[in-house]
Amino acid sequence: MLSKRLIKPVSSQKNVIFASLVIIGAIGVYNWIIAPHRNYLQAAQKYESAASNLVKKKQIIINNLKVRKKELVGLEEELNSGYEKLFDSVEAKKFFSDIQLVSEEAGCIMSSLTFSQADSESGAASPNQIIAKTTELTVLGSYGSITTLMNKLQEGSKCVRIETVCIFSDDDNPSYLKCRMSVTIYMIQRKENRRHEV
Repeated sequence: MLSKRLIKPVSSQKNVIFASLVIIGAIGVYNWIIAPHRNYLQAAQKYESAASNLVKKKQIIINNLKVRKKELVGLEEELNSGYEKLFDSVEAKKFFSDIQLVSEEAGCIMSSLTFSQADSESGAASPNQIIAKTTELTVLGSYGSITTLMNKLQEGSKCVRIETVCIFSDDDNPSYLKCRMSVTIYMIQRKENRRHEV
């Protein structure tokens, strides 16, 4: 009899077994149905947050690119305006060939024009390389005509530097002053306007 009692479940045991099955079923339903949706929703929220952060970063990058592009355009305009002040090879030859004429227009007599040894020894320059061409010019004239000559040499839009000036009296021509000046121009093999395409 005792064994039959043990084999027959008591109603409280039935309730416990039923409750256990309901709990196990609820856990199974949660793990198979609810948890994946919850994980999906969490992932979607993280994705939305990451996407909004990416949109903000993209906007910051776009704004930075606009600023950099404006800076680049400004620098290119500055570079091109600098190129406009440089001589090309044809303009340099014309400048040096016209020095005697400019000297005469200023009221000076050109005594000599000597090109720098370093300039004549330098080989072919690479494109867009800036080269300084220096000459030593010696003229005879009054002080006013010498200063007029220096102004005439520098009055154009091109960069001409008179680096050294030595004025002294000429023993052979006491009515004139002798002036020796070092004239430097800057030239480039090829001038081109470059625009950065973005």
